[in-house]
Amino acid sequence: MADATSQVLAHIHGLHRDFSKTQAHSDWLLRFQQSPEAWAVVHGLLTSQNEEVVVYFASHTVVSKLQAGQLPPDLMACRQQLLTCLARFRSGPAAVRRQLVISLVDCQLWRPAAEDTQWLTDTLGQLSDTEAMICLLELLAAIPEEAANRKVMVGAERRASFAASMLIHSSMVLEALCKAAQASEATAIPAVRACARWLHLQHADPSLRAQKKAAASGGRFSAQLIRQGLHENPLILRAAQVIAGISASGASSLELCRTCAELLSEAMALTNEVTGPSAQLLLKIVEGVITGCRQVFTMAEVHLVTWMESDGELASMLAVLGRLMAELGGHFVRFVVSDGNLPAVLNDLSTLAQHFVRLRHTDLARCGLDFWYQGLAVHLGAEAIEEDPFDEEGGGQAWAGHRDPDAETHRRSLEKPKLEQHIQAMVQAHWQAVRYPAEPEQEVNFEWDDFVRFRELCNINITEACLVVTPRWIIEHIGQLLEEICKQNPIPWQDIDACVFVLTGVASRAPAGQDTVIPRLIELLPQLPYPTEGVKALLLRSAASRLVLFTSGYLALNEGPCKAILKFLALQHLPAILPLKPAQDPDVKKYCEALACDAMKMVMTAARKTIVAADNGTLWKEAVNAVIALVSDGRFSVDCRAQLVFGIGQVLATLQDWNELEQALSMFVSRMEVPIQPILSTLPSEPLGSRAVKTTRDGKAPVELKLYIASVSSVYNMPPRDPSLLPADHHPVLGVVEKHFATIERVCIHHTHYEELMEQACLAFSYILGFSREYAPTSKVFVPMMKLMARCCEQHPQPYYMSLVRSAIGFFASNAENQMDAVLVDLTGLFIAPVARALSAATSVHAAANAIAPPISGAAYEMMAEAVRHWNLSLLAINSTQWMPEVLDCTIEVLPRLTEEGQAMYERTITAMLRFLRNVLLWGDPETSKGDMAPELLELQKQAQGIMVERLLPRGTALPRLIHSLSMLLVVSAPNNPSRGEVVPTVAEVYRTLLVGPFEYVASQQIPASLKSLPPPCSLALVGESEGQKLQPSKKDVLF
Repeated sequence: MADATSQVLAHIHGLHRDFSKTQAHSDWLLRFQQSPEAWAVVHGLLTSQNEEVVVYFASHTVVSKLQAGQLPPDLMACRQQLLTCLARFRSGPAAVRRQLVISLVDCQLWRPAAEDTQWLTDTLGQLSDTEAMICLLELLAAIPEEAANRKVMVGAERRASFAASMLIHSSMVLEALCKAAQASEATAIPAVRACARWLHLQHADPSLRAQKKAAASGGRFSAQLIRQGLHENPLILRAAQVIAGISASGASSLELCRTCAELLSEAMALTNEVTGPSAQLLLKIVEGVITGCRQVFTMAEVHLVTWMESDGELASMLAVLGRLMAELGGHFVRFVVSDGNLPAVLNDLSTLAQHFVRLRHTDLARCGLDFWYQGLAVHLGAEAIEEDPFDEEGGGQAWAGHRDPDAETHRRSLEKPKLEQHIQAMVQAHWQAVRYPAEPEQEVNFEWDDFVRFRELCNINITEACLVVTPRWIIEHIGQLLEEICKQNPIPWQDIDACVFVLTGVASRAPAGQDTVIPRLIELLPQLPYPTEGVKALLLRSAASRLVLFTSGYLALNEGPCKAILKFLALQHLPAILPLKPAQDPDVKKYCEALACDAMKMVMTAARKTIVAADNGTLWKEAVNAVIALVSDGRFSVDCRAQLVFGIGQVLATLQDWNELEQALSMFVSRMEVPIQPILSTLPSEPLGSRAVKTTRDGKAPVELKLYIASVSSVYNMPPRDPSLLPADHHPVLGVVEKHFATIERVCIHHTHYEELMEQACLAFSYILGFSREYAPTSKVFVPMMKLMARCCEQHPQPYYMSLVRSAIGFFASNAENQMDAVLVDLTGLFIAPVARALSAATSVHAAANAIAPPISGAAYEMMAEAVRHWNLSLLAINSTQWMPEVLDCTIEVLPRLTEEGQAMYERTITAMLRFLRNVLLWGDPETSKGDMAPELLELQKQAQGIMVERLLPRGTALPRLIHSLSMLLVVSAPNNPSRGEVVPTVAEVYRTLLVGPFEYVASQQIPASLKSLPPPCSLALVGESEGQKLQPSKKDVLF
């Protein structure tokens, strides 16, 4: 053992001194703690060593082993040894002493429940002398903690029985703690802390737990201790006195104040009743909190205006009071709505909670927010019942209950009149709390991020307050404040910002257009004296944008305000933001710009019909021209400019006159062409293709090119064309694309190496084709557009090109027009044939991945599967193209290899290949036509059967090779967790198609042979020597 002890000492010292090998020492010590011989070693260390790091490791090892259930040979002897060690370390170190008392409790948890009472009596007796008092108090604190500690791996029944055994002695323990607290200042804090822990243990009482479960459905609960007179307990009374005198306690006693607050908090958690002994207990706590708050607030009055130091002594005292204040909110509302006489102190409590909210210290003000949040939750029937640490089945989760909706509605209607006065005062306090400092940069203790989060919490309370005082009252109250604010000179910007913040919080709860306050504020927006420098300029501009965002629906219904706000945004607001200097936090300026652009986009979207109709159709032209100028301004971020492009497109899409729409969109695209001219002028005469390199700093395409493509596709979701108008011979957006196609072509063909730009172009063309599908087939630009994408794909293949073709097939294949069918079939072959050849020619999966990336092959075969899903494209491809037989041949050849060597990498490709093959097989089955005897469908059946069974492909007939490939797919999929993924289910679908149609006879003959030809042991396991005939008649049952 001496060697083991020396090794442990060496690693402990190494852990704290040899920093280059800290992890190695830690790992060794962890392994040692798991070993059986650790018991003897750590006992020797605890009895012979004095170095703190050594004895702490030893004591912690004891705790770890006991909690994990790695018990010593003799638990009774272990308990006696722990008591001996505890006597040795009764004076410290404190961390070691705590580990030892935890060990004593954990040790008992592994003993029979019948010994619990005797263990407690004996242990308290051995620690009853004065010198061991601190050990006794720490033990009493540890007992409730370990009773609920799930790290101790005892069973649920043992945990419950131990807690029950300890609860029997609650009165005796509380009496002992009262005496200990009175013994000396040194024992007061540990005694109060232990008392708090013991009160928490009361939640293990089965009767209290049953009451709390009922409370989740609206019932009431109180612990037995409260009914027995907890409000008269000397420790509770002393704790309330300490809180009441907190201002005179000084920094040296703040720890006592915190511990007393913890005790009172635990006492409050034992009840949700406000009558009888519960009311007496709660009112004593309320009186103590009110007295303490009044004293401290005389020193903190100035901090209702100026921001408080975050961690000073004043803040520490208020934090203690704030904790209790936050937890009193629910009890406050229960008192207010109760039927009895309302205690006078509750009005004082409400006033002080408002003071907390207004404090210029976000953490302390949050205590006030929590007070009101808890109160509102009680009224709304949404209060949280504390998680039950003794609920083994529920995993310690909070209880949820069911309440009758009708009864709850009736209850709330009765409570509202009693609560209105307090909630109205709460809203007023919250308005003051969300106000920024007049000069934010000059407030030393002001923290941006904390205050922004604090405002959001305020917003939650104000929104919930609408259910008590109605949104209308809040809006009218803000209106009264607004009138007073506007009379001041200068107008305080932070007050306007606070009004906007509150209004936007409740606007969603109020019926639109039924008040005069929001219209008045909208009318004021262009007239406000916006600061021109500093962060306050950005904040007020952001507030204006936020108000416009939340009132875009109102603006859409009211032409006058809509015109004023549109001009304000385009001509004043957004141009004024650009020259503002960034704040210390650059995100503030970015947020301001983004919010303003978002507001412009929302107005142009929601009010697009109003904008187009206003001023006899002249307003939209002025607005669009102004916004185009903003889009062209490179000082805005690309995201902001894209938002504005979207807004322009929304307005143009509303124009009923398609000639006017085409002219306006063409003008917009021409304007957006100006910034890209310097880029286009430097392009070579021929595209560099694969030799092109990215020249931008971030590796992304130039912003101007992205905005140009965005302008081309900005008009979509156009309303249905008025049937009374003359028919159009072309779609206006396609007309603009045709007119500007030369520039679009140069932009695309010379920048294929910028993936995000080309993906945007593919999406743009997809949108354009989708909403102009009636006109696209006859458009002169359709074929050039698709061929352009094919050229781009040839230079830098990417999956989104195939996705575009797949979308085009979905748009137009169902029309069954010969000319369009030929175009779609040619496009399909143009994209799929190179992919199939590359995969087939590759000697390995890695070579295939180097030639064709898996996402590209997957997208290509998904396109192919979509194409052959349509009868007209399938017939044309099989009957008239050279690429279809080649693709079919290559696909069957490469399937097993892709699955064997790279199923995870190529799963998307493999499943798409299988769907392609299955679709071809389906067209050969007469059942697919559902009795339709059209000559084209009959011809397709013949051609599909021919290409699978009769036609000789480069590598042989398709069907036998397909059957063999399917067998190989099943074999090579086995090691790749076949229950997950789509490969095996898709193989099954192909088998099903083979066995229920015209290919059944051939398949029945060849499936057994293909299974027998598999490499051992598969061939022996699947088909025995004498079972070939047996398999054939039941093949469907076997396979499916």
